[in-house]
Amino acid sequence: MTILSVKNLTIEYKTSFKTVCAVNNVSFDIQKGESFVIVGRSGSGKSTVANAVMGLTNIDGGQVKQGSIVYKDKDLLSLPEKEKREIRGKSIAMVFQDPQSYLNPVIKAGKQLAEAYEIHNPNAKKDEVLFKAKEVLKKVGLDDFERIYNSYPHQLSGGQKQRILIAMAIINNPEILIADEPTTGLDAMLQKQILDLMLELKNNLGLTLIMITHNMKVAQKYSDTVAVMHNGEIVELGQTKEIFAASKSEYTKLLMSI
Repeated sequence: MTILSVKNLTIEYKTSFKTVCAVNNVSFDIQKGESFVIVGRSGSGKSTVANAVMGLTNIDGGQVKQGSIVYKDKDLLSLPEKEKREIRGKSIAMVFQDPQSYLNPVIKAGKQLAEAYEIHNPNAKKDEVLFKAKEVLKKVGLDDFERIYNSYPHQLSGGQKQRILIAMAIINNPEILIADEPTTGLDAMLQKQILDLMLELKNNLGLTLIMITHNMKVAQKYSDTVAVMHNGEIVELGQTKEIFAASKSEYTKLLMSI
């Protein structure tokens, strides 16, 4: 069953000197429950696609010129704003690559986690919010609830902060979880822990996982389906095992050799 369908997506950015096409006529379908990885070098357009799914294109000056992003028969690009907000962050959630930028340094981690739940559940009582926070922190491997909940971001390690972002993303039980370079800035051991956690959550919670990465080894290990992007276009798309066994794209082969 297709849960997300992107068709003919084209996104442009206007600079002082010219208009840049960041994503050009990109199409793919994602099946419910699969792990779908978009892989490519920096500037290939992969994060731009993820941001478009989350409705963040306009924030950094981009504009969708054509195409559709259909979630359960609803085109996210043409829905009323209120309905878009209800879906994004609740049914479709995202883990950003830099927790340092997305966690407010002057607000305790617990309050930020609670707000992620309260924004979609405005009538929730305090006990319910605390229960959900404790439950979700345990799911991401943060068992020291009192300390984590009452800590400011600077009092937490890089790995703990990334787990907080993951907890914020899954606290509303989304169907689709997007992870944009979720291990940026972490050492090799922590990278593996976070990637393994993402896959564990996908399996345990029945999530559909969309992961953005520049690392072909990550794509090979953590995906069912892979889309290879280069210069705003998908140059290869298919089952991961098939692509890594017999890639038809010279660019994909180049990425594999790096």
